[in-house]
Amino acid sequence: MEIHNVMEELVASVVDRVARDDAESADSRYQYDDASRVDAVCYILNRIPPRYVSSGRGYAHITKELRQDQQLEIDVVRLAHEALHRVNAVRRYYGDSPVQHPVVGPCFNFGTVKGRLLDGACFSPISDVEVTLLRNGKPAEMYDSRWPNPYRIPSQAPGTFLFWPASIPVDGATGGTANGTVESKDFDFELKVEDPRYDPLSHYFTITTKPDVREYRMFSLDRDVTLPDLYLFER
Repeated sequence: MEIHNVMEELVASVVDRVARDDAESADSRYQYDDASRVDAVCYILNRIPPRYVSSGRGYAHITKELRQDQQLEIDVVRLAHEALHRVNAVRRYYGDSPVQHPVVGPCFNFGTVKGRLLDGACFSPISDVEVTLLRNGKPAEMYDSRWPNPYRIPSQAPGTFLFWPASIPVDGATGGTANGTVESKDFDFELKVEDPRYDPLSHYFTITTKPDVREYRMFSLDRDVTLPDLYLFER
């Protein structure tokens, strides 16, 4: 059974309209591209209730209700302006727009790598500690600059770290079979913490993935790699 949140379509159309009207105005305020669109839509969807359907009849019924809900339209337009303003502010922080290195052609994709870092003495979540994801002894390249590596765990989300490794192009000389077909491949990673307050920590793990025809442009929960809880001990 497939379940669909119809608010995604409504929000995306409103964001497009607001951005188009802004671009046509004399005092345009927003820079708008595919990445800005996705970020703005996510910002709004996290602030309004979802409306789910699983059939054509349900879709027709809910879309009729939405078209008649003028207050919802006003709220989404207001949030669209707020979202685009915040997204553009973040883009300026990262240097106009998040730096990304797109992969062309077949590649190995990765899900997000997530886990928790806890105090080994009291099991409480740790914050203000830098965590690095390594591959081949070097910090692994991330999907774009919004996914920092190293990652410093903030006090607002203690204990939690999250990485999204960049896709890797398929190398015809590696991982291929006799007939040229590329099979699944193992990629070794190391999660490392070096902090003067704690003993050094290294955690090694492997991600096995098959090649895809193109890189993933959106992350998905069903591709997540969840590491076991890791513990730091004071020196």
